[in-house]
Amino acid sequence: MTASIQETTALHPDARLRDRDAEITDLETVRAIRASAAQQRRRAARSRDLTALLRERPDLVGVHAPADLAVDAVRWSV
Repeated sequence: MTASIQETTALHPDARLRDRDAEITDLETVRAIRASAAQQRRRAARSRDLTALLRERPDLVGVHAPADLAVDAVRWSV
């Protein structure tokens, strides 16, 4: 799922080029914004899956300290 250039501009006003009313023409800027959005979605999916795994398998709690820390961070942020 990709956003159009106009949607990208609306969601990320800093992505506009020099002129405030200019339309984004820099393909690299659009790609960077889309890559950043995809990275954020992947991070959220990993956190969600890790939390679900430790909820379903309580015997894994304490096995890997960074995983426990990530799950606690998700719990406290909700």
